[in-house]
Amino acid sequence: VSDPTWPNHFAILKAAGLSTQTYTYYDSSSRSLHFEGMYRDLASLEDGSVVLLHACAHNPTGVDPTEEQWKKLADLFAEKKLFAFFDSAYQGFASGDPAKDAFSVRLFAERGIS
Repeated sequence: VSDPTWPNHFAILKAAGLSTQTYTYYDSSSRSLHFEGMYRDLASLEDGSVVLLHACAHNPTGVDPTEEQWKKLADLFAEKKLFAFFDSAYQGFASGDPAKDAFSVRLFAERGIS
């Protein structure tokens, strides 16, 4: 689960019987995605781990990976056989275009990443 994330994610996952740990996401000093930290933390996960990702309009930061960063993440997920569990609550609100906001989900689906 990204740090930070929508607080209810923890309650939902706990109710489902899942344990959670956080990965680096946001750099509050620069008010931007901390991509290096995110990538490092995800690369350190056990192969086959489930990772909750915000497809777009990250809650609560509003900061999303670029298309190039999503491609790097997709490569990592494929390599480590990570399971991408997308929260797409705000599709269409990030850019105003629901198709554009679905980029990450479509990319992972096209690559056969679960």
